[in-house]
Amino acid sequence: MAVSSLLDVDNLGIFFETPRGMVPTVSGISFSVRPGERVGIVGESGCGKTVTGLSLLGLLPPQVARVSGRALFEGRNLLTMSRSQLRRLSGAGIGMIFQEPMRALDPVFTIGEQISETLRAHTDVSRREARLRSIAALAEVGIPSPERRYDDYPHILSGGMQQRVMIAMALICRPRLLIADEPTTALDVTVQAQIIDLLHRLSDERGMALLFITHDLGVVAELCTRVLILYAGQIVEDAAIESVYRAPKHPYTAALFQSMPRLSLRGKPLPVIGGRVPGFADMPGGCRFRDRCAYAQPGCVRKPELESYDDRRVRCFRACDLTLPGAV
Repeated sequence: MAVSSLLDVDNLGIFFETPRGMVPTVSGISFSVRPGERVGIVGESGCGKTVTGLSLLGLLPPQVARVSGRALFEGRNLLTMSRSQLRRLSGAGIGMIFQEPMRALDPVFTIGEQISETLRAHTDVSRREARLRSIAALAEVGIPSPERRYDDYPHILSGGMQQRVMIAMALICRPRLLIADEPTTALDVTVQAQIIDLLHRLSDERGMALLFITHDLGVVAELCTRVLILYAGQIVEDAAIESVYRAPKHPYTAALFQSMPRLSLRGKPLPVIGGRVPGFADMPGGCRFRDRCAYAQPGCVRKPELESYDDRRVRCFRACDLTLPGAV
């Protein structure tokens, strides 16, 4: 593991029990995150983004899920920790913002109680101190009248306000790594921009690393410094934001960029990627993207490895000879 890595994931595999036996949903995932770095994980639904994030905190159901490989956080393997060890590490070590805040927030407790409980579970503070710090956290994420909102129940708040509460809860213990699982999904563009600005500012001010899971390439361009493109449970491209948006090396990355709405397409059909992500129980051999790829060749029936090319890693035999359109 590189000394500068806060998180170092090596050969992560995630398997789920099905009527056909154990089926791999994520295979061979390897990446690292440095302190203060903001890394996006992007791909279509069903590519393994969320389960990758959940696996790092032991949040997959143990009855049906199995995880292999290694995930070192500050030198400690998250995948071999007990639940009690992971609970102690979460909070000040790793925080997580979950999808759909209305489901993640408990409807029978006030938002203040839920934030205070998170703080008291990981620090030795009194109820009064927990209340004061929770109100300060609500103010920090831009919630107006935080003293009054502290006693509100989740259903009273709008979707954007609920998401801010989730962010406050994840940040109350000042984690060194924040995993954000599609925190801007289903929010209007104004609230989305506010939340992106908030995460960007807090990351800069605290030196907090961010693992941002999303399907929105536009959000990633605004917030992240690096992006991992996932397809069918594998990383197909890993590169700095500016270089990959200008000149992608994997056909799937380029296809995602071409599918983004843009003003130049006014009055024209929006380009789409033909077909769909293969089911994990019916994964094709060789390159998993080849049946949908406009650049596929007979040699793509062989399994490509994630190789280093100049400033990035790419899983494509044709990475060196293809000139692909980017987003800019």
